[in-house]
Amino acid sequence: MRLPRRRWLWLLAPLVTAVVGLGWWRAVVVERQTRRELEELRVRRQELEEANRVLERAIRALKTEREARARAAREALDVAAPGEVVVIVPTPTPTLAKGAQ
Repeated sequence: MRLPRRRWLWLLAPLVTAVVGLGWWRAVVVERQTRRELEELRVRRQELEEANRVLERAIRALKTEREARARAAREALDVAAPGEVVVIVPTPTPTLAKGAQ
């Protein structure tokens, strides 16, 4: 027994609609993820630009200021200038949480 052409159309229309809807939804999900990644990359870029500005200021100071060069040398060699006070802060040791014993 053959179905009339209109019945085939009624059977195929929901299937085609479902396939198109699924493709659209996947595109929406991918676009949301892409926007989220883009925002994270923008924030990371701003952080890196700020770090670059700090480094550029340090480089400029090292090139032009004698005291900056002396301070950098003392820090690199772990020595103190006459009259400087060196404060050594110990690294805290990790402790176990109360419930993890």
